[in-house]
Amino acid sequence: MNNAYVDFTTAVTDIKNFGCIYDQILENYPILNKELDDMLRAQIVNIVSALDRYIHEVVRIGIIEAYLNKRPQTPKWASTNISLKNLSNIVTVEKSDASPQKEIDLINVLDQTLKPMLKVMSFQQSDKIKDALSYIWLEEHKMQNIASSINYQLTGNSLNEQTKFLEQKLQLIVSRRNQIVHEADWNPIN
Repeated sequence: MNNAYVDFTTAVTDIKNFGCIYDQILENYPILNKELDDMLRAQIVNIVSALDRYIHEVVRIGIIEAYLNKRPQTPKWASTNISLKNLSNIVTVEKSDASPQKEIDLINVLDQTLKPMLKVMSFQQSDKIKDALSYIWLEEHKMQNIASSINYQLTGNSLNEQTKFLEQKLQLIVSRRNQIVHEADWNPIN
């Protein structure tokens, strides 16, 4: 899971650096202000995509780790539906000789099973994120824990107020991202 976090923080850094490029161009060529707005829109689109990709990776890796008994198995994990074909592939690997390759083969089969299941899910809304994290995390108050652990100034005196602020902020960012994408603000010719 550390690799997923490193990939996420790298993506966030790259997206922030895109803003630095915007600032540099604007500082040197202020006449281009209006033409550069798409760079800022791209930051919004990309940060939501990075979050979605991160949740996908964390959940996929977490489900596999739970299967391998490297993390607790949650009720949502236990109720995951997979096809009989995928179950057959998993059983085949499980029955194979105990070799160093067996766990790698099992991870590959589980990965091939999970990717199609997860790829149709979107993890951009707080309720979808909480639901996805239920596959791997028993915590009931997920957004409150996330709110209390991030290094971001959250508005509100209580943890409930801060959680609500975080959820509203995420909703606003995702709404704007969807407007950008669906209104085709980005002109590919530029």
